[in-house]
Amino acid sequence: MRCFIKSAVPAKHRGQAYLSGFTLVELLVVIAIIGILVALLLPAVQAAREAARRAQCQNNLKQFGIGFQNHLSAKEKFAPGWSEDNKPTRAERGPNFTWGALILPYMEETAIYDQFNLDQKSTAGTVGGATENIDLIGLDLPLFRCPSHEDPGPQSIAGNGNFTPPIPQIGISNYVGSGTSCMVCLYGHVPDTADGGGDYLAYCRELPTKVPLQRRTKQNGALYRNSETSPHNITDGTSHTFLVGERVFGEIRDSGSGQTFFSSSYWATIPAPSSYQQACYAGLPIAALRYENALKAPFINGHPFGFSSKHSGGVQVVYCDGSVRFVNEDTDELTLEYQVRIADGNAINPL
Repeated sequence: MRCFIKSAVPAKHRGQAYLSGFTLVELLVVIAIIGILVALLLPAVQAAREAARRAQCQNNLKQFGIGFQNHLSAKEKFAPGWSEDNKPTRAERGPNFTWGALILPYMEETAIYDQFNLDQKSTAGTVGGATENIDLIGLDLPLFRCPSHEDPGPQSIAGNGNFTPPIPQIGISNYVGSGTSCMVCLYGHVPDTADGGGDYLAYCRELPTKVPLQRRTKQNGALYRNSETSPHNITDGTSHTFLVGERVFGEIRDSGSGQTFFSSSYWATIPAPSSYQQACYAGLPIAALRYENALKAPFINGHPFGFSSKHSGGVQVVYCDGSVRFVNEDTDELTLEYQVRIADGNAINPL
């Protein structure tokens, strides 16, 4: 028996290839679906990338913690916030190397460290000659850069009389030490015996007392000018005390005054002596809980001399025991103050 199937193709098209395709409506629907999928996927990709950047930043801080611990093992004290002598003529003071440069050999960066002449100012040397301090402070070291932060590249600093020589290139940092709960710009916030300061610094507002400039106080953080902090001095406990945290390089809005300031830090040096005339340079290697223009500005993401970051909601901090934790920007001021001061008798449980 033979079966005959009638073709569904019209007679006039028989023997020709039959073409099919999307209608315009179908194509628009497919494009819309793809757009929705991309919109859903993109935030997840961005979140994954930020998580990776944040992990790298955490690793940087961990390396600093290891560097400080190795320095402690070798010299029985942490590296100072920065080094500065007390020569009677302030413009001649030096050498102004920061903690970032001083812990290099304890983080397997001996090759760079050994090229510095620590007996000369950090800005000593002639640009374009043999490699000297002036050249080395311009190196851009990835270890001191948070990958979540845009890269402005090495900066330059114009000359300022005898205090700040012209610096054609200076390597920036996204990390600063935990220095003080007081005002960082007042006389450079240094115990300067050459200026008659003795062991005292300046008037300071300390919580819980709310009256500004309530009393004079000694240095109370872990890192500052010529500091020699050891675990013996940190009576609140090394696991309860800030050591190094993040800082944005660039504009930051001061939430206390409402003004916008330029926030900065450099890994190797303070460009000039911080004592008195260049007092605010004290805020480059260390963070202060408050400063004179905005006593009530938040320490985290609130003013140019505090901790700040590009991570959402807070900053990452390495504590004096070497552990790294995320500190929320909404943490109350009293809790932060207790973690800046190394010996106030108020040990805050790890955040």
